[in-house]
This record gives sequence, C-alpha cells and structure tokens, in this order.
Amino acid sequence: MREPGVALAGALARDEGGLTIVTCPDLDLRDWLVKEVESLVPTGAAPFRTTSVAEALREPNRMALLIPSDEAEVVRDLDACRDQALDPPRTQPIVLFLLRHGDGHRTLATEAPSAWSWASGNDVDPEELAELDVDAERAAFTDEAGAPPEDWLVPWRAGQLPRSQENYTRAFWAMTLEQP
Repeated sequence: MREPGVALAGALARDEGGLTIVTCPDLDLRDWLVKEVESLVPTGAAPFRTTSVAEALREPNRMALLIPSDEAEVVRDLDACRDQALDPPRTQPIVLFLLRHGDGHRTLATEAPSAWSWASGNDVDPEELAELDVDAERAAFTDEAGAPPEDWLVPWRAGQLPRSQENYTRAFWAMTLEQP
C-alpha cells in the first residue's frame, strides 16, 4: 500500500485549483491530518484554516483547509458554489476534511453530484493507506528514484537536490522507508 503522506501530497498536487477530500476516522486524527497537510505544502500555497465555504472561495490563491463543523451543510454549499470556485480560477485547492462514514460523505453521495465531480476522485483516506508493505514500497521507490531510500536521502540531506514538490514528496516517502 502507498504511504499516507505520499498519498496526501499526491492528492494535493493532482489538481492545483480543485477540491481535495481528506477522509478522517475521528476528530482527533482530523486535527493531526490538518497539521500533516500544512507540513506537506510549499509555503507559496499559503494554507489557511476555515470552517466557511465562502471564506475558502474568497481566497483563490491560497490553499483553503476547510474543516467543517456541519459536514452536510458544507458539502451542500460546495455543491452550490462550484461555479464560483472556477471564476476566477483557483490556483490552490480547497482541502475538505470529512469524517469517514459521516454526514459529509453521505451528502456527497446522495445530494452533491457537482461537488463530487469537482473532486473527481481526488480523495484520500490516509488511515486505509497506513498498512505498508515495506518490501514492495522499497522496491517501488528504488525503481522510481533509481536508488534505495537511504542512498537517495544522502544528496537530499546534503542540499544537493532541488527543493521541488516532487522531491519533497520523494523525501517523505524515502524517510518513511528508511532502514537503520
């Protein structure tokens, strides 16, 4: 399985101006995941936390971390406001945090086709991805990066690799797989 941080970074990078949905098992882990997303994004994304769709839409050039108090209402608002999110075009995504099996997911499935298509499969459930097949992931990393995680991290830690989104993601992946 893929590492949760890599999956989060991938979901954030896939659609710069879209809607990313992060599924959380409970409120405590939601707070941790919000901090995790904040740590993964480049500073230029200027992430900010909000509970309001209107506030998220007012800042198209900043990553909005949308943390709803009423998930169903926020999903309905996003569904109704999709066109507003496209004009002016967003340069940063809205990241919506929803509880697994909560009202937000039910509303997405039954009442919010526009919001669901806006996310267009750009959702991630880090807990489901937490089971890690280390041998398979190390092989995949080595195949993709051209070196085992420990070897790839040497130039990264020495500052010899560009600090790009791709390399930040790869560094997170490598550190997860690193063996002593």
